[in-house]
Amino acid sequence: MIPAASAARRLRRHWALWAVCAVFLLAGARQLDDYMILVDVGTQRAIGMVPLDYLAGGGERVFDQVFVPSDRYYGAVLETPLVLVERILGLDGRGRDLQLIRHLLTHLFFLSGGVFCYLLAYRLCGSRALALVAMLLFLLHPRIYAQSFSNTKDPPFLAAFMIALYFTHRAFRR
Repeated sequence: MIPAASAARRLRRHWALWAVCAVFLLAGARQLDDYMILVDVGTQRAIGMVPLDYLAGGGERVFDQVFVPSDRYYGAVLETPLVLVERILGLDGRGRDLQLIRHLLTHLFFLSGGVFCYLLAYRLCGSRALALVAMLLFLLHPRIYAQSFSNTKDPPFLAAFMIALYFTHRAFRR
């Protein structure tokens, strides 16, 4: 376990990371309503519902009811938690509230990838300034940033890849 003093020191040492995260959270919350609803949201939601319905006792038949052969190749790693949050909040699968929640959660996962990009860069070069530059380059790519709100496939995969790289580097350093 990390002592409280050590954790507080680390937080203070990386204050720029937390400042950038706060700016991106505020900017993302302000821009949340500006992004479109994609045409494949229904398909993506169905992909996320299958594991939940299966775990609720639906059996193997839920797979055949939802998936057509072309949809069998998309994972449900992000879609399932999104559908779970929808169900917890009581959203019925339609409306703007559903889209805002999906945009927010997808963007937050992308921002977590930016944090891990910072941490990886800091471990590799030992410079907080260079790590911050790497994080900003990761987060500020215009196309990826815009898609981080509504695309539940590519930016989350990029963020998951960055998280995996960080933990892989950490494991090999030990």
